Amino acid sequence: MTRGRLMIPTLLGLSLTVSAVEAEAKKLPASEARSVPLPPPREPPAWDRANEIGNGGVVPEGPEATGVKPSEPKQLVEATATVWALAGSRSWTGCSNVAAEAGKQLSGYGEEVNNYRENHHWGIQAGECPNAPEVLTMAARSELLRRFDLPEGLDGETDLSLLESSVSESRAQAIAWIDDAQTELQRRRDPRRLGLEYWRGRALLSSGDLVGARAALERALRRASVEGWKLRRLLALVELYEGNLEAALVLANRAFLDSPSSDRLGSYYVLALVLDRAGDQGGARRRMGIALDRDDGRHMRVLETAMPLHERLYLRAYARTVRRESSSALRLWDAYLARPEPEAPERRLAERHQTALQPLPSNLGGPAHANEGAAASQSGNKKSSVKKATSKKATKKATKTKTSAKVRRKVRAGSKLVTARRRRPA
Repeated sequence: MTRGRLMIPTLLGLSLTVSAVEAEAKKLPASEARSVPLPPPREPPAWDRANEIGNGGVVPEGPEATGVKPSEPKQLVEATATVWALAGSRSWTGCSNVAAEAGKQLSGYGEEVNNYRENHHWGIQAGECPNAPEVLTMAARSELLRRFDLPEGLDGETDLSLLESSVSESRAQAIAWIDDAQTELQRRRDPRRLGLEYWRGRALLSSGDLVGARAALERALRRASVEGWKLRRLLALVELYEGNLEAALVLANRAFLDSPSSDRLGSYYVLALVLDRAGDQGGARRRMGIALDRDDGRHMRVLETAMPLHERLYLRAYARTVRRESSSALRLWDAYLARPEPEAPERRLAERHQTALQPLPSNLGGPAHANEGAAASQSGNKKSSVKKATSKKATKKATKTKTSAKVRRKVRAGSKLVTARRRRPA
């Protein structure tokens, strides 16, 4: 208590002194206050030596003081580097915007074939944003819907090795993007599926891996990651290619009933192919004809991206057969039968379709052997002479008949006249 009482007068004295100084400063005019020069700053120690070295400060202890050259500085990460940049990607903001755009496009169930080539837009985005699962999925989808057209006028002798290699490389790239997207989703513990199993099954089906395609599509069907009619339509193709016609028919009918009107033509094609293999030629032709009449080619091309090459040839050949375009259909059947993949039942069915298109033999195309023309002309001359003789006989017979009829009529008329004269009285 005594110490506190002693400090109070001291604090009061300090406050009075500060207030007096401030009062004196306020009394000075502004011009005089500005004219008061500031004291020069004190030079730091060893200022002259520091200016010589160029540091602008105190001479440090180390190689600079002894004149020894310093070692190469270590490479440091720039201050602007982020986790995305260290992962080989663009900034977080840019990739998030691209991922949002990819997510919007993935939400629609419509599928369109594109005319992209290698290193397309979404492929570039996948390289710049390798940790965005939406971008990777969109890149895989665009790759699987790329348009690989069959050569014009192909037949059994057309070389399709270049087309096969291009499709194989495209499917390998799409599967790699799908694997990266699944890995990133698992790392983030993201529960979304993004339809990756559906696209994996589509890629494996078009590559001819029926076992892997079935497993992927059945997983997608259990998880309901995409629309069920899409999955059943592709599963119907898997069952059809493996020879399970009853299962293929059930799945194709279910996909046809469940699919919306905007995407039902693809189900028409699948159901027609199943009925064709099952032996219902009338039902197959009717459904194939309906699909061809309503389609502008877009739905068939979308379905072809999910089919192996030899099955694409079968679909095209059967469509031309239903259209009665015999010339192109026969060439396509030749190209299909030249492939090593079709098994014996499919080959017999294709041969029946091919035989039904071939024209029947006739004389319009000229003689089949050297003497056929002469023999035909001789037989024709004989027939014409026989016809002439027959006509002459018929004419003579008709003339005789007419003559005899006239004679009979005259005879009858004469007899009547004689009888009348005899009965006339004398």
